[in-house]
Amino acid sequence: MVCNKKKENGVNAMIYIVRHGQTEYTLQNRYNGGTDNDLTPTGIEQAKAQAENLRGIHFDAVFSSPLKRTKQTCEIIYKGKIIFDDRLVEINCGELEGAHKTPEVIKAFGQAMITGTRGVESLKDFVKRNCDFCDMVVKGYKGNNVLIVAHDASMQAFNYYFAGMPKDYDFTKNAIHVPTGGLITFDN
Repeated sequence: MVCNKKKENGVNAMIYIVRHGQTEYTLQNRYNGGTDNDLTPTGIEQAKAQAENLRGIHFDAVFSSPLKRTKQTCEIIYKGKIIFDDRLVEINCGELEGAHKTPEVIKAFGQAMITGTRGVESLKDFVKRNCDFCDMVVKGYKGNNVLIVAHDASMQAFNYYFAGMPKDYDFTKNAIHVPTGGLITFDN
């Protein structure tokens, strides 16, 4: 599904995925979801550090969730044209939006994702919209360097997608931890 096509300079084309920088909700370990939070000063510094890390990479396309925290992160990292895509918005946390991630709330959120209750977006729907986005990137930008700025839950969906979408994939056991302002990459 993902090719290792080399660009003209002999370097593999990559998909670079950055998790937005820190917000007050991430600092407080709360479900951020669709709450349109700004970056904290630490979040701004995380984005600046990622901009330095990615300096010198030519991006053929840049995508971001339209929420403030991702938009701010992306605009610090990249100064050119950014395509804001609603498919990259964080999972809708419904009634649990803003709740502290206690063991009880984490369990309730997990159950609500499976059933799509409590106003929480179902995991199935969330993964589908993120995989639809990944299909578009892989088909439309194959062999190009692509930057995507998204959210924690999207990192999980991207990991699933680029692992080949195995039927036995367990989002709990296969979860990856990408810190705020962190980066993951995949060959493109």
